[in-house]
Amino acid sequence: MGQSESGPAGTTSGTAKERTLKVLFEIELPDDCSCPLSEPDADIENAQNQIDDGVCHAEVTVTDESGAARVLHSTNQVGDACLCLAFSEVGCVPRTRRVDGDSLFIETYVSDRSVISELVDQLQSAADRVRLRRLTSRQDDETESEPATVDLSCLTAKQREAAILAVDEGYYQTPRQTTLDELASTLGITKSALSQRLKAVESKLATAAFDP
Repeated sequence: MGQSESGPAGTTSGTAKERTLKVLFEIELPDDCSCPLSEPDADIENAQNQIDDGVCHAEVTVTDESGAARVLHSTNQVGDACLCLAFSEVGCVPRTRRVDGDSLFIETYVSDRSVISELVDQLQSAADRVRLRRLTSRQDDETESEPATVDLSCLTAKQREAAILAVDEGYYQTPRQTTLDELASTLGITKSALSQRLKAVESKLATAAFDP
């Protein structure tokens, strides 16, 4: 599968930074979505897009039942409910891996875990449902095991904020690199409130990952 890239046309950057966290999302789009990927009439092999002055230009390579490949070009006005804009807002480049029924499987690289929460918030404004299917570091790609499906939409914004901080500060490492008191102080809440949030996160994610 090829890749789909979005971002303002004509922009350049004088720096290059390595991104080692790879995220795979499963995204369900609303029925009234104008995205050319929302209702493909053939198998999608490649998708590329670019935002230019409020317009999304997309080229999608599809293969029909006879095996013939076609390149379909479309232009759509970028609105709030646009996946391209959601990724662009947080400086990420989406790569469309496949389309399966109503679901898009889109991969991107992020600089750190805090970006994931912001990206999920952006995607939820454009999608009916957003699931985090896989989160790995680039170095772990070759040894990656089959992932569990985890729906981040089951967490509130405050719960995601607490979980991301706890992971980043080493709360779940062995031995722990921080304490509940220190985390609660950073968030400006009580130790009891933080403990309840993290317990809720652990319960929701465990249920989402392992409940058949």
